[in-house]
Amino acid sequence: MKYLSLGILLLLGVILLTSGYGNYHSHSPNIGHPHEGHSHEGHSHDGCAHGISVHDHHAHDEDEPEVPSFTIHTQKTELFVAFEPLVVGESTYFAAHFTNMENYKPVASGNVVVHLMENGKPVLSDSIPGPAAPGIFRLRLTPEKVGKFDLDFILETATFKDRLTIKNLEVYPDKGTANAAVKSEPEGDEVAFLKEQAWKVDFGIAQAKRDAIHEVIRTSGEILPVKGDESMLSANTSGLVFFKSKNLMEGREVRKGEVLFVVNSKGLTEENMEEKYRIAQAELDRARADLNRAEGLFAEGLIARQELEEHGTALSIAEAAFKTLAENFKSEGMVFTAPFSGIIKNLPVSDGEFVGEGQELVTLTRNRKLLIEGEVSQRHFAALKNIRTAHFKTPWQDKVYRVEDFNGRLVSYGKLTGKNEYHIPVLFEVDNRGDLLAGSYVDLYLLTRPVQNTLVIPKSALLQDYDQYYVYVQRSGESFEKKEVHVGIDDGKNIQVLSGVEDGEWVVTEGAYQIKMAAMSSSIPSHGHTH
Repeated sequence: MKYLSLGILLLLGVILLTSGYGNYHSHSPNIGHPHEGHSHEGHSHDGCAHGISVHDHHAHDEDEPEVPSFTIHTQKTELFVAFEPLVVGESTYFAAHFTNMENYKPVASGNVVVHLMENGKPVLSDSIPGPAAPGIFRLRLTPEKVGKFDLDFILETATFKDRLTIKNLEVYPDKGTANAAVKSEPEGDEVAFLKEQAWKVDFGIAQAKRDAIHEVIRTSGEILPVKGDESMLSANTSGLVFFKSKNLMEGREVRKGEVLFVVNSKGLTEENMEEKYRIAQAELDRARADLNRAEGLFAEGLIARQELEEHGTALSIAEAAFKTLAENFKSEGMVFTAPFSGIIKNLPVSDGEFVGEGQELVTLTRNRKLLIEGEVSQRHFAALKNIRTAHFKTPWQDKVYRVEDFNGRLVSYGKLTGKNEYHIPVLFEVDNRGDLLAGSYVDLYLLTRPVQNTLVIPKSALLQDYDQYYVYVQRSGESFEKKEVHVGIDDGKNIQVLSGVEDGEWVVTEGAYQIKMAAMSSSIPSHGHTH
């Protein structure tokens, strides 16, 4: 009974495999068809420098030839595809894996056309209107003659179009010739990490390339508000301060003209605001009456012009004093409003607290401009004249920014130090886009003299194991090699590579930890994928 059940399962497997591949067909140029029946049993792939990298992958059977894989990178797309050698009269199936290079996620929609090209013209084509699964487009070609051809993949999505070409592919007369021509590569110390795994995590790659990197003075810095972008409101009378909003707190945004506080001195024996208001009003009324009487006397010639002018001056003073009180005085007390839209930087008083005349109530900041101030040791003074820009990192973000990302510029660096000061200030002015917090500290990389034409990679690619640094290099689309590197200048964003990585190699910038875990796993996925 046990053997009978096993036999039935095997028979069902053969039927499913046969039905899965039975819907494929090839066709001549300009003929397309939907690929609902295309199947994908697994895959084996590759990737490396600009253009194409080719890798042979292990087949399922030791008697079968290696399956070459190809990886092509453009600025928009990575294509990874592995397929059997092309043979006249034999259908070759492709599971083309397309990755968006902007976020290293699968291309979820779009159509793909594949052309077998001879002398720049298509001799055989296939197309599919969408992926069978996110990022995976299944195609098929059946070559009709031997020779050298290019294989063109054209991807078109709603947002971009891309062409990726595998050049100089051989079409063989028969399988025996093809198998003999395929050369096996020695197995290296590589880690398999499938596209489907990379697409599920935060992942990224970047190409090692020769570029300029600046020598760096590394220090700490502080984000400061720009003077003139702040305003402090002070109490102009003594009394009890009452908040007009229960959520008045530091960091809150306020609108111009918004009522913030009322200071009420009613019931106080000293500095009673209501009493002041009434006295000022009485003084104003008396000054007006005195001026009217003086004008009558002057008209009759009973007083001199100088005396008349003195009464006019007294009225002006009384009007100004009354206006100052009347503008903000209400029945509930003295009202304080926001002079501009901004953010509450400092709120040193509490609701219901007694405040004295001249005491700070609140400090507001527009926060449009901020300063980043770094303090540099005097031993770097000679290099300060070479500073042009800087990179910085905040404590709450992993990303390293350039000051140019915030429309920043170097304002100045100190030529003198104060008494008992051992550091020289360096100031950059930046726009505050809402990502920065005045009063916080940053790691600061001051960029000085450039070092030209040196090999650099993103710093995020660098991993450390005790005193050794290493990176993971993409050898094929799904194969990665751990390589020890020796590094030099570190500007916070990029790092100079002195040895260990070659120009044009692709290094993992995000997701290296997952590859490390895959390398330590006892069940690393095999390289082989059949298409």
